Amino acid sequence: MSKKKTLGQYYTSPEIANFMVKLSSNKGKALDSGCGKGVFIKELLSEGFSKIKAYEIDKDSCQVCNKKYGDEAEIINKDYLKTAGSEEFNLIIGNPPYVHWNNIPEKIRGFLTKNEFWSKYVNGEWDLLYAFIIWSIEKLKQGGELIYIVPYNWFNATYAESLRDYMIKNGQFEIICHFSEFKLFDDCYPNNIIFKYRKTREKKKPLIFVFEYKKRKGDIKSILTSIKEEFKKIDHKSYEKEGENTKVFTMPNFKNKNMWYLATPTENKLINRIEKATGGVVLSDCLDIGVGMVSGRDEVFKIKDDELKGEFILSFIKASNCERYRVNSGTKYLLVDDIKTESELKKHPVIYKRLKDNEESLRNRYMSKTKNWWNWATVRNLKLFKDNLSEPKVFVPCIDRSLKPRFSYTEGEYYGAGDVLTIVKKQGLKEDLKYVLAWLNSDYINKWYRVKGSRTGHRIRYTQSYVSRIPLRLINWDDKKEVEIHNRIVGLVDDVLMGGEREDEINQLFEELI
Repeated sequence: MSKKKTLGQYYTSPEIANFMVKLSSNKGKALDSGCGKGVFIKELLSEGFSKIKAYEIDKDSCQVCNKKYGDEAEIINKDYLKTAGSEEFNLIIGNPPYVHWNNIPEKIRGFLTKNEFWSKYVNGEWDLLYAFIIWSIEKLKQGGELIYIVPYNWFNATYAESLRDYMIKNGQFEIICHFSEFKLFDDCYPNNIIFKYRKTREKKKPLIFVFEYKKRKGDIKSILTSIKEEFKKIDHKSYEKEGENTKVFTMPNFKNKNMWYLATPTENKLINRIEKATGGVVLSDCLDIGVGMVSGRDEVFKIKDDELKGEFILSFIKASNCERYRVNSGTKYLLVDDIKTESELKKHPVIYKRLKDNEESLRNRYMSKTKNWWNWATVRNLKLFKDNLSEPKVFVPCIDRSLKPRFSYTEGEYYGAGDVLTIVKKQGLKEDLKYVLAWLNSDYINKWYRVKGSRTGHRIRYTQSYVSRIPLRLINWDDKKEVEIHNRIVGLVDDVLMGGEREDEINQLFEELI
């Protein structure tokens, strides 16, 4: 495996490093926790820092750094996580490694799981980044600053709870700059943040200054200049300003280890209103939610028109079949997973020839070695689909760039493909599924999900875990007015399914419910 994967080597540009150094409010003792080629050391020196220390686990990079800056900074070739915890710094800055647990070198994984300090925090889904953040905070003096550039996903990842809990207990955020779909690194996925965090025992926490860049393209120098200019306008009071490319606002520090999200004062007000009105009820309390099945070779299993018929041809809903509120027919696939032996498969000569002609391609799929070569790669939730085949269902694309969600209703006998989620009623839910459909497509849930769901810019991910947590406004069936609203919404949805434009009326009725 490459050093880039095992050591998380993604190098920071000079413009970003300079911006980050200038976020610091002191010129005390500074540490670069993984100096790479020395870009942060160079910027620290240019900004007048004189007491600089740096660690680097990669021997080659460390030698390069020492040749450049060894006379002006103390640069040591060592695993940062094994450095002395007694060190103290006024500023720790850098671009820590992003390495998922499965890619962390075995020696480092073993150290983290067996070490008395680290065993309190780690789990099998951790990232090396989390350890760097915690160890850096451990090394900060009271009042010291941590300024890092990192991925955003740990803000709302379940397996990062221990990190979030640690950060809440040991300090506060002052600045968060979120770049969404804009790539800060040419060779790395987008959705990164730059944050400034202060180690402090102060219970009174100031508002966080937040900057969000909304576009996929842009000039990094102009973006960083814009951040500096916008932050000058904020005076630690409630503030929000949104333009075509950016959002700038203040928000309270995070209060607990639950999933974190960035929300303007207006967004936060609406979120609180929705969650209060729904009383803690979420979608998975009342509905089953499942991701669809993956063939692994759609071009082999997908059936055009009537080229094949029979018991092994099933109708599926794919993301491309999902319109807003309705599905536009389905897509037919060949599924022969119930056939256990090749001799049995040969009893269906037309199907066998089609699959046999593609055997090499089918064998090269990423799938369990215990499966037959003619099986689908991943057959998930088959029982859920079969049990609800003749029941009403809602599908939604797993990934969508639409500005409005495409929760789609059907009463047809469809299975779900791997690029959609399926939602069906659990036994006992009195509300009509069309009411749930309208709720999920409403402006209120769209706004809620774009803050608290999985999002990178305009790219929305509807995952099983996130959709399960969507608040659901149930009807009080003893309240005649609420029952009437429910029935009116269902009637309006019927009109929408027939092509009517009734969404404004639906939103207005939900306004009455929340």
